[in-house]
Amino acid sequence: MEIGYRPTAEADFGAEHRIFCRAESAVLQARGFPWSDPPLEAMTPWFRHLLAHDGDRCWVAEVGGEVAGFTAAFQRGGTWFFSMLFIDPEAQGHGIGRALYARAVRGAPERRLTITDSIQPISNAVYGREGLLPITPLLPMSGVGGGSRPTDLEAGVPSAADVAEIDLLAYGFDRSIDHELWEGGSPRRGWYRRGRLVAYTYRSRGGYIGPLAAVDPEAAAMALSAELAEEGPISIEIPATARPLLATGLAAGLRIVPPLGLLLASNEVPLPTALAIRDYGAY
Repeated sequence: MEIGYRPTAEADFGAEHRIFCRAESAVLQARGFPWSDPPLEAMTPWFRHLLAHDGDRCWVAEVGGEVAGFTAAFQRGGTWFFSMLFIDPEAQGHGIGRALYARAVRGAPERRLTITDSIQPISNAVYGREGLLPITPLLPMSGVGGGSRPTDLEAGVPSAADVAEIDLLAYGFDRSIDHELWEGGSPRRGWYRRGRLVAYTYRSRGGYIGPLAAVDPEAAAMALSAELAEEGPISIEIPATARPLLATGLAAGLRIVPPLGLLLASNEVPLPTALAIRDYGAY
């Protein structure tokens, strides 16, 4: 098998989407979990965002002139996050994944993270040998909102500077570049307590909340309570280490929907306690 590697181009997005769908559906359906291919237009903005800001960490593998795998990662300050690695099922087992990972991680800082499905033992073992070990499960939750909003929180529109302060507390690194993308897909709402911004949330039209980030675990839980006060479907993905946030979701009747995810990290990464993630590719 002749395998070639080159930087990703925008013309590769269609092939990357096809490979993602084939690889994910193969893993999930083999274990009895439902799967539905997301539309290409739902993934394209993130593909384009990574290519624009972290193009040196975006690569594809070609077999016989056709794209058979791809990877992407981003670096924000001193933190590197491994965003994507997908290989077409027919091309797996030939070292393509390791070769793509090596290109995406080249020159990365020591503070590193990624997110995987818990039902992928081979991938998790490979990342573990690279120093990315599981630090917490990620619990997908869903249900229906409709309840009482916390009386000591007020909604507002936060400034970029205030959001940056929360990101440093909740994530541990700057996300200003990524907010530029997120604001185009769903509105951002700030949650204020006695005039101080303590949390922000993004909520899609379909009811997905993420990211949710706060100055501390209690403020994160209060922000989720405020979002849960609105009627309609709710879904969110919460690290198990964000205990007040998780407890709030369970108390409101949200259900845990398997399979669980895993947050993998190097030794330098603290546990997330005031955060619900955006998605597996963005953290």
